[in-house]
Amino acid sequence: MNRTALIIMLCLFICSYTPGFAQAVNLPLDHWAYEFLERMETRGFYRYLGGRTLPLSRTEIAKIFIDIEESQKNNAQKKLSATERALLEQFKSEFSEELLLLEHKQLPGTGERHLFTWREDDNTIHADFDIEQILDIKKGEQYDPTERLSHTTLGGALRGRLKGSLGFHIRVRNTMHRGMTETKGNFDPSKGLPLNLTGKSFYSDEAIAYFVWKLPWFELEVGRDNAKWGPGYRGSLVLSAENPLFDMIKLKAQFRRFQFTSIHGNLNSSLGQKYIAAHRLELKVCPWLFVAGSEAVIYGNRGIEFQYLNPLMPYHVAEHHLGDLDNNTMGFDIAAFPLQNLKTYFELFLDDYTLSKNPFTYYGNKFAFLAGGAWVDPFGLENSEFRLEYARLEPWVYTHKDTINIYENYNQSIGHWLGPDADDWFAEINYRPIRDLKFTFSFERVRNSPATITESYNRLLGERKHFLSGIIEHQRTFGFKISDQLFRDTFLSLSIFYVHTKNVQNTENQNSRDTLASFEFKMNY
Repeated sequence: MNRTALIIMLCLFICSYTPGFAQAVNLPLDHWAYEFLERMETRGFYRYLGGRTLPLSRTEIAKIFIDIEESQKNNAQKKLSATERALLEQFKSEFSEELLLLEHKQLPGTGERHLFTWREDDNTIHADFDIEQILDIKKGEQYDPTERLSHTTLGGALRGRLKGSLGFHIRVRNTMHRGMTETKGNFDPSKGLPLNLTGKSFYSDEAIAYFVWKLPWFELEVGRDNAKWGPGYRGSLVLSAENPLFDMIKLKAQFRRFQFTSIHGNLNSSLGQKYIAAHRLELKVCPWLFVAGSEAVIYGNRGIEFQYLNPLMPYHVAEHHLGDLDNNTMGFDIAAFPLQNLKTYFELFLDDYTLSKNPFTYYGNKFAFLAGGAWVDPFGLENSEFRLEYARLEPWVYTHKDTINIYENYNQSIGHWLGPDADDWFAEINYRPIRDLKFTFSFERVRNSPATITESYNRLLGERKHFLSGIIEHQRTFGFKISDQLFRDTFLSLSIFYVHTKNVQNTENQNSRDTLASFEFKMNY
């Protein structure tokens, strides 16, 4: 019996002797409730310790809705706008089952809609389906002739709670792509997610599938899911929401002002077996200040290491005892709410670092940082938001001399989407005059060098590093998006972006002006 099977059997054995506690599965990271929760936290209606370690469970989110209601009752100066109240009422209806389990009265209305629901004693199972249609149009000097891409997604989800303590979630989605330039399918992890060619269309699929247990003092999740760590909005440095799904064992425990999360997961690589081990400790210093520290290590081409499987083991120490072969990293972040309606944050990621050398010139100091903030209702403009974020990734961040240990899953960065030797300025304004209608205006400036995550340091370059070396691609994007909830959980949106690129794909004097338009229709039942 291999180590993985032994670990899973041990988890099942432990949980089979555990008394029942109310449990709900995680809310997927693409759910629009997270946007509302961030706004409410910035406004000061609640402050949640685990708000920067996602996803949250449906029970956690229901508790937050209760906190928002109580905050309104206890503070006459903090009132929801009509739009915010309408949003809260819709979300309370969607989470009515979790609110009822928390011993609050059942809310009037239809509650959450489902294709099918089965209940018996303390067992509940819900089935849902979703449809998504995206039409992308790309026109300009990079696209001759104009590109038209169609993405049609059909999916379904099954989630439930068994005997109170055991939750499960299965979500399967299959997407048909038309208009792609590829000529054959792909099942090589080094070239991206699987892509199957059938007739004239390409198909891709994905699945979330996991069990989660609510134990007396922690939660344990086993299965396929995703994770986002850190306060960043446009991107994250340690674990990003854009990282493809991966199989994991996740443990989460919260005690007073501390929350601890640990993950050991299996990554996808064409070079052999590859794993990630990561843990994160978050502390609520005071009601308006949160700090956290994280460690992550990538290793492969061997079996599971029990030192990395130990959630409390410092990975920096473990890596030394295992021969200093792996890609160990650290991260630190802070989120502060110094004033009502204002949020600021900072995140630092250390890939390799030494205090004996200059951090900005020595090649061995590989680090990245991002900083940003959000201002809700700026200048008194109700139902609006302004945010600003800057990210900088030094040369050779996420790379490693052993290619199996590169900080990626499939061929995609686990951390920030920028990759090494690049930076990004991002600004966004949102305005939601009513519950169902939202306007977004954004500006972004990205600078990229020719460096990639697969290129490790070459000693022939010398010890001095140069940020943004070589021919730099400069890209400026301005755009807007209009989103409308036609009726409950059915959304229609249109976005248009104007892109000016200098030195396209790091080719000198190759410039381009392009227009990108996207039409999206999404429905969940």
